[in-house]
Amino acid sequence: MHPKKAEFLKRLEETSRVHDAALERSFNVVTNPGQFGWERSLLTAAVVVPLTGVSAVLNDLSHALLSRSDDSAWDFGGAPPPPPKQIDETTD
Repeated sequence: MHPKKAEFLKRLEETSRVHDAALERSFNVVTNPGQFGWERSLLTAAVVVPLTGVSAVLNDLSHALLSRSDDSAWDFGGAPPPPPKQIDETTD
């Protein structure tokens, strides 16, 4: 596996763990409103959980797409490919 690809996948996995922890924490706040207060529970349920969920789905989609990408596409900084040869239409 290309080193840059491996690094990106590692970072996406770390982000996924953060999302999971945030969702678990938010779920605990929502399911235990007496401990954290009703207002905070409702705010968490209405804002944080959907946004974190959408972010987690996008993160997982990115991970799936990157893991299936071709390793040769990860060679950045190389010379661009030569332009295609142009056909000279003036010659018969």
